[in-house]
Amino acid sequence: MTRWVPAAVVLLLLGGTAIAFATTERQKLETTPFSVLHLDELMSPVCGCPTNRVRISLSFRRKHLLTVQIVDARGRLIRTLANERAVRAGTFDVSWNGRDESGHRVPDGEYAPRLVLDDGRIFDPPNPIRVDSIAPRTRLVSYRPRVLKRTKPRLHVRYRVSESAHPILYVNGRRVVLGAAKALSGKFDWYARRDGSRLRPGRYRLQLAAVDLAGNVGPRTPVFIVRVR
Repeated sequence: MTRWVPAAVVLLLLGGTAIAFATTERQKLETTPFSVLHLDELMSPVCGCPTNRVRISLSFRRKHLLTVQIVDARGRLIRTLANERAVRAGTFDVSWNGRDESGHRVPDGEYAPRLVLDDGRIFDPPNPIRVDSIAPRTRLVSYRPRVLKRTKPRLHVRYRVSESAHPILYVNGRRVVLGAAKALSGKFDWYARRDGSRLRPGRYRLQLAAVDLAGNVGPRTPVFIVRVR
């Protein structure tokens, strides 16, 4: 009877291995147990604006223990946002402020969320997070005319920026126009209005700047003068 014991042990081990293998393969073939509702792809930890945090929003089909990590482009752990947190079926939200475990701001570059479930599966959402803390620089190319008539107050401005960004026009230190262009060079028209009203005759100090897609606002150009008459 005892001679069958080793054979039985071997069979049990093989059976356990087969079950574990089958379970693992079945888990691989299962539909992803969550869907990504929202994942910011661009952020600036220094802009002081809504894009200074990355929001990750997930929808789970059933309860899980979830670990959420931020890793760099080489897959190295940067920050743990949630460690084996109990997540119910439904929506789960977490955010990242662009800092590592020590509280230091991470260098500009690409990062990615990594999701680890209690069954051992690891998921890396496809789109990376780009951290950008460098503000765009703006250069005034030309503007005309130098004197605007109140009957036809149209100022044509051409500019260049150091990266894709929206142009900003300041009049006497106050922002009045935010352009829609995002190319490295562009143009826009200003109709001598502020808060919907025409400006009074006079001399006005204008400056340009730009805000990039991450929310960084760059320095203003030197002042250029326009008269309204």
